[in-house]
Amino acid sequence: MVRRPKGPSIKDIAQAVGLSTAAVSYALSGNGRVSIETQENVRRVADAMGFIRNDTAARLRTGESNLLGVIVHDISNPFFAELLSDFEAFCYEAGYLTIVANTKDDLVRQATLIDALVAQNVAGLLISPGHTTSRDMMAGLRRRSKPYVICVRDINDPSADFVGADDETAGYLAARHLIDTGIVEFGFVGGHEGSKTWAGRLQGIRRALGEVGKSIAPQHIIPTSPTNEGGETATKRLLEMNPTCCAAICFNDYVAFGAYAALHLAGRLVGVNYSIVGFDNLPQSSSLLPALTTVDLFPRKIGRHAAATLLEKVRGVGSEPRRYLVEPRLVARHSVAGTLPHLRL
Repeated sequence: MVRRPKGPSIKDIAQAVGLSTAAVSYALSGNGRVSIETQENVRRVADAMGFIRNDTAARLRTGESNLLGVIVHDISNPFFAELLSDFEAFCYEAGYLTIVANTKDDLVRQATLIDALVAQNVAGLLISPGHTTSRDMMAGLRRRSKPYVICVRDINDPSADFVGADDETAGYLAARHLIDTGIVEFGFVGGHEGSKTWAGRLQGIRRALGEVGKSIAPQHIIPTSPTNEGGETATKRLLEMNPTCCAAICFNDYVAFGAYAALHLAGRLVGVNYSIVGFDNLPQSSSLLPALTTVDLFPRKIGRHAAATLLEKVRGVGSEPRRYLVEPRLVARHSVAGTLPHLRL
């Protein structure tokens, strides 16, 4: 068995700079009464020697950690790239580093990842849970008094703060926009049936239709995974089952991307003879042809508020769990029939 050569230790650095190991440790960590000049000299020598600080050992000694764990159900969804961008930046400015893990909506994987991050002694966890997660599944975190915040998907956990969007209002805005353009027959495609996010958006759609004495037909509601592929599959089914239906509200923009592909293959023209509305307002949505009408859920704002909330819990600030819902806003573009500008040659 070939052993890797051991790197330099704090003792080696202490001998090189002529200081005690305690002084070197303080200089490297920035703690204790060590001058800035000494800290800079010690770090310069440590870098030259190839020293790598063992933060795991430091966390075990002090019981403190500057690591935060983030567990999301689908890292491939661009929504989470937006959310995590501001979450990570906010936490970094506060002196914390972020570890991100992806459950792929698998509850066994989710439980494994939670246990693994807790074992790494992360200071706290932000969790966007799998769609069938129950609040009982967070019992282990509560027993270990590990701070955590639930985001995006609500699981009615009374012990945790929740940060997300007002899904019922979002659904209402999407449906109301179609109704105001004269469309009262449309589908709702994508999303996991029964999840609070899906149910909230459907409730908003039904409220908007109820205001004009209409309702959404059961056969027009086609749940699937909230992905690009799921959107394409659900839209194909909607076209096959309801060929006279010429509009759909997609569970999110990611689903809408798949809907565009299905409509293109079916010879339908988005914004001309078929209308599409999404949720999230991802950066890619304005680049589609035509640009996607969507409901902005402000994922970056969710990320910033989730970061601030989690850091409060980590620092022991505040007591009672709180709910924070971002107010959505309709972004009208040209994917709804009748709103596409005429081209001038």
